[in-house]
Amino acid sequence: MESQSSRLFKLLSYPSGDVLRGEEIYKKIKNFGVENLSFVSKGYRGIVFKGELNGRKVAVKVPRSDVKKENFLLKECEVLRYLSKKLGERNPAPFPFGCSPDFLVMEWIEGIPFSEAFKRFGLDVVLGALRSCFLLDESGVEHCEIKGEKHLIYDGQKVRIIDFESAKFKDSPRNLLQFFGYHVLGKGILELDKGKVMELLNLYKVNRDAGYRALVSLLTKGNSCL
Repeated sequence: MESQSSRLFKLLSYPSGDVLRGEEIYKKIKNFGVENLSFVSKGYRGIVFKGELNGRKVAVKVPRSDVKKENFLLKECEVLRYLSKKLGERNPAPFPFGCSPDFLVMEWIEGIPFSEAFKRFGLDVVLGALRSCFLLDESGVEHCEIKGEKHLIYDGQKVRIIDFESAKFKDSPRNLLQFFGYHVLGKGILELDKGKVMELLNLYKVNRDAGYRALVSLLTKGNSCL
């Protein structure tokens, strides 16, 4: 019968299932200080686990064994460190505790996906997501996968954004535009004057701050949920 440790090592080396490789990665994570590692999910490039670091819940991402692109975790870590330093307490991204080519240890975000949060809390969640996307745009970071439902998490206070493995630094990020176009206009979750919205989105492209303030003003003046 396969042991629990053996199953964990295979997951750490997914999809090859190389137990020795998985055990080697596990030792590195444990040496960093992470305990009680458990599997959470599989992605296109990484595998996510949950653990504890000094009594605090953390997310641990390791690269899939079939990923060709090297050091993508270091690039994600660079983005997370930059956002943490740039935005401080306003930062919607997870705080990074440490990284190497073999693993990334970061803050565990507890919450519910955007669509579920919207059903329960309505417009406040849209405004929270709008602010988080605006902050990323202001920081010069494009998430590149902001359309993904699983990437927007409401933690009870603000909308957090996770999974920055495809993120990149850009002069003119489009996080807010992508969020609004896909999650708000595309899904029709709010009753809005689309002509006016497009006017304000175009304003945002040339004057980010003015466009953001105008969109918030529009949303908070008598708009209702469908």
